Amino acid sequence: MEAHAQYGSGATLHDLWHRLPGGARSELLRRSAEADWWILDALPSHWEALRPLVFSEAAYHRFGALAAGVLRCALLACRRRAGTAGELYRALHDHRDLRLLDPAQRLSAAVLLRMARPDALLVGGTPWFVELNIGPNIYGVPGLEQRSAAFVRGWRDGVLAEPPSTLRARASCLAGAVPAGSRGSRTLVPTWRATSGIAAKLDGTGALRRYLGPAAAAARAAGLDVSVADLSEVRGGAGGLWVGDDRIDVVFNQFASPVLADGGSVGVLRAAVLAGSVQLFVPEASCLLSAKQVLAWMHEDLDLYEPADRELILAHVPWTAWLGPEQPPELRRSVLARAVRERAGLVVKPSCGRGGAGFAAGHQVPARDWLDLLTQRSRERTLVLQRRLVPDRTRMHFRSRDGARKVALVPFVLSPFLLDSRIAGAYVRHPGPEADAADAPVNTAAGGVSNTVLLLPDTEP
Repeated sequence: MEAHAQYGSGATLHDLWHRLPGGARSELLRRSAEADWWILDALPSHWEALRPLVFSEAAYHRFGALAAGVLRCALLACRRRAGTAGELYRALHDHRDLRLLDPAQRLSAAVLLRMARPDALLVGGTPWFVELNIGPNIYGVPGLEQRSAAFVRGWRDGVLAEPPSTLRARASCLAGAVPAGSRGSRTLVPTWRATSGIAAKLDGTGALRRYLGPAAAAARAAGLDVSVADLSEVRGGAGGLWVGDDRIDVVFNQFASPVLADGGSVGVLRAAVLAGSVQLFVPEASCLLSAKQVLAWMHEDLDLYEPADRELILAHVPWTAWLGPEQPPELRRSVLARAVRERAGLVVKPSCGRGGAGFAAGHQVPARDWLDLLTQRSRERTLVLQRRLVPDRTRMHFRSRDGARKVALVPFVLSPFLLDSRIAGAYVRHPGPEADAADAPVNTAAGGVSNTVLLLPDTEP
């Protein structure tokens, strides 16, 4: 693997905030505490972080290369089991109603790995990738870049720099998805009605349109002809899609189809996708690669990888195994036996779960209940067992909505955005300063605090 060979498996990341001049740190915290801004999120926390994480610029880019390598190895595991999206859907025993999935979609890295945001925990500075998060609905916080810019403005010596812009990188990636040589190609940035997800959290179509405003503006800045309209206004089908007089070539789909409430619009869009008359910026097949069972496949396949890829997986993907319907009995017995032996060092979660639902840490489950929990849950849906990690913590300053301030030593989840396998920006989540964060996943829907990163140049040879 070229990226792995270039950067090596020993890449580490450490929050360098404490190495910065004390006076400048105090000044930034003071300015942040007095600022009249709050991160733009559909579900903001009661708390906000008053300073970013600070990483070496060189280490940040090595981290991105590692993440890209892990994603590529994940796709290789999928390709060993399937050649198309339909075959992969069946191999995963996936029961989600992915209404925009094209079963004939080939498992192409250029298309399926177009946009990802893998979740990593740092242990002694070493990144461990615990979830892959590949698909259309992973951005979620357009205010991150405003937050990064505000932190940079508040840093008085000008040394800290913003990471590459996720918005611009995504717009460039979107421009690359427009059919080459198509005159008058048009991209649709749609609003939509939903039963869950970002559109359901926001108060109406107008709020969703404002939320998507930065994406539409960045796409226009990248040279694209953009229409902004609700999915209910789209007409056509297999012969093509139109909004008014404009034929649509690419749909910027910041949603997964199961959340869509407008069945008629889904039908129109599905007909066009299956006929190939319109392209989804991120095909729904990408969602399949987010299944945590794929991490288990990577460990099952260790002997099939090239040595550098095998080293990458062992060094940056915690041991993961799966339990589920139609599992070979011998494999099931082996996984359950290990789960019983190593209960205190494992966590369990649904292969296709979101938001921490269904998560349990083995050391918090009585030994007499652990085996029953695994066997009963895995009869109906696929679970994964994963090695429990105790992540690094950093001293973080927080402000509440009522102005109260707290300082707490908290863990964090670090999630790089990868656009066409290149890192651009990052999403950080902390538990709040009053949360018991011993093992529970850090989830913004449950009060997790969103944050961002800044980069410190020239800290390494």
